[in-house]
Amino acid sequence: MAPDKTYEDKRSFEATPEPVPAVDGNVDPGTARPGAGFVIHQHHARRLHFDLRLEMMNGDTPVLVSWAVPKNLPTTKGKVHLAVHVEDHPFEYGSFSGTIPAGQYGAGEVRIFDRGDYEVLEQENGKLSIRLTGARVRGVYHLNRTRHEDGKDDWIVLLAKDERPAPDDPPPLSPMLATLETEAFDDDRWLFEPKWDGVRALAYCAEETMLVSRSGRNMTAGYPELSRLHEQLVARDAILDGEIVAMENGRPSFERLQGRMNLQNAGDIDKAVKSIPVILIVFDVIYLDGRSLLDAPVEERKELLAELVVASKIVEVSPHVSAEGRALAEASRAQNLEGIVAKKLGSPYRPGKRTREWLKIKTVFEADVVIGGWSPGEGGRSDTFGALLVGAYADEGLRFLGAVGTGFSDRALRDLVPELRDHRQTDSPFAGDTRQLSTGRFGKTIKGPQWIRPELVARVEFRELTSGDRLRAPSFKGLRNDKGPGECSYADVAAVAGRA
Repeated sequence: MAPDKTYEDKRSFEATPEPVPAVDGNVDPGTARPGAGFVIHQHHARRLHFDLRLEMMNGDTPVLVSWAVPKNLPTTKGKVHLAVHVEDHPFEYGSFSGTIPAGQYGAGEVRIFDRGDYEVLEQENGKLSIRLTGARVRGVYHLNRTRHEDGKDDWIVLLAKDERPAPDDPPPLSPMLATLETEAFDDDRWLFEPKWDGVRALAYCAEETMLVSRSGRNMTAGYPELSRLHEQLVARDAILDGEIVAMENGRPSFERLQGRMNLQNAGDIDKAVKSIPVILIVFDVIYLDGRSLLDAPVEERKELLAELVVASKIVEVSPHVSAEGRALAEASRAQNLEGIVAKKLGSPYRPGKRTREWLKIKTVFEADVVIGGWSPGEGGRSDTFGALLVGAYADEGLRFLGAVGTGFSDRALRDLVPELRDHRQTDSPFAGDTRQLSTGRFGKTIKGPQWIRPELVARVEFRELTSGDRLRAPSFKGLRNDKGPGECSYADVAAVAGRA
């Protein structure tokens, strides 16, 4: 028996890109002559569901007899899933993949989950036994009608025989790492992509999603909005490599993400989901449909990734360009992004390894700042200092901008110590209350600061000027003897950092 409604009854073909039917009516799957092909669509409508479509004949015209299967075809032998018999679709729908516009029937994204050949093993009223031979689905399935009344045509589908090959072992959940490179470059043997300022994550996606940190920690509970990431993938299972980021004004904000990174309490996490939503920017796939992709070249993995992810508010695929690294680096700098990553064509994925097949070129800013003190050193730097305390002049005086603790050569450390001691003074040169100065990184308070007269100027590199007026990841480049401290203005630092 066939559904009452037809494909054409439900659609306005002036508004939807779906194909127009070539023949009227619906056929009875218990008596219609079988064709040769099948397709399974993955449909992101109000709710995610899948559609099994079998080629059958309506007279001399092939059509796709269709069932909506909310949970997709079962992968466990004997497990039963609901399958609702719906209107026949045009044969041309077998190649349809795209967007059904809002306001139209079935509005949302449609993707081809699988297609291939099928064979009818048994066919009678309310019963079909079929063998599917596709890329993702291979096996014998039974379809049986359970109800046909009140406009409903409900069936069940179960897996009778799984004929998929045995899966490969999943790769280690340890991300490949990039080597720092100082300058962007152009080279047609490389591809280039933005470097996202967030938390690195490997996403293991099957019937659920698990997020694993760079150190191997399961951090799924900390980002519950990403827990259904697997539903955005056109795959049985996959392992993705990407970056969890929090966006602010259209760009990633590591400062904002800090409000999510160390939360443990479920109530605090639920609140943060609303105030600081995150998204996973995906840039690699290393396992797909039971097959390891570690040895596949990076460009092939990129092609698979583009077909795999259905972009949404929780996941996007990182864009990339070929050959032109300098232009992307300039665009990254202009947009205040962290930098770019270069990946050599033909290169495999090497879990846990840092190689020169991946190079990171960071976008950094430079500014001149006034040294107003230092913090005591520890360990190997106990006889010098830990960090320089720096600032720049604003209306209220010398505004504290943070602590610079990296970038010093052994010689720089030796040369700076006597300079700092010669300029020592009792009082802080920084404006405002300096009893609880913090570096800005997770609110760490500086202990035992030592003050100096604000007469020394240093050139520093940094990645960002935070909303709390702290230099993020500052690094010492050297002293400037050709510039006076009064020339180091907060306005100049803010302008360099794109905050003007």
